[in-house]
Amino acid sequence: MDEKNKAILDEYLINISIFYTTVTEWMKDKSLFCEEKDYNINEKASGDYVTKKLVIFRDTGNQIAEICPVGAWVIGANGRIDLIGDFDRQILIYLKKDLKTKGSTAVSSDEEQCDVSEISHSLYKGFGQDGWYWIEDKRLGKAHAVNKELFFDLLAEVSDYEF
Repeated sequence: MDEKNKAILDEYLINISIFYTTVTEWMKDKSLFCEEKDYNINEKASGDYVTKKLVIFRDTGNQIAEICPVGAWVIGANGRIDLIGDFDRQILIYLKKDLKTKGSTAVSSDEEQCDVSEISHSLYKGFGQDGWYWIEDKRLGKAHAVNKELFFDLLAEVSDYEF
């Protein structure tokens, strides 16, 4: 694996780890607990690597969902993880500002001066800062930053667990 791909993979793994730490803290408020387990992934850009999935339990032996990494190289994002329960799956993607500028250049000129300005826009409505996002409507590209409230709404959706 070359240095560029190693940097992309390392950043993805760090982002997953930070997210798992956050989710584990959120679980304490709901009397749920988490356990990390090894998880193997193979991507063309990196080959095989081992990361962690986060399993969410109501009590010992009673799993309600898991968060599984999907890949660091995904179209339109800087990584993907899936929240998976018995009833559904929700996709979470990592967005960062370097992906934001999929823009065009507007050039206006006359004989005396030439101005060049960048017109940048996000691929997703609602994207503001680096972080994990849930895309509400893939067709419209409406992104929501994953916070505690949204996470528990998504967890209830995939698991049918009531909070």
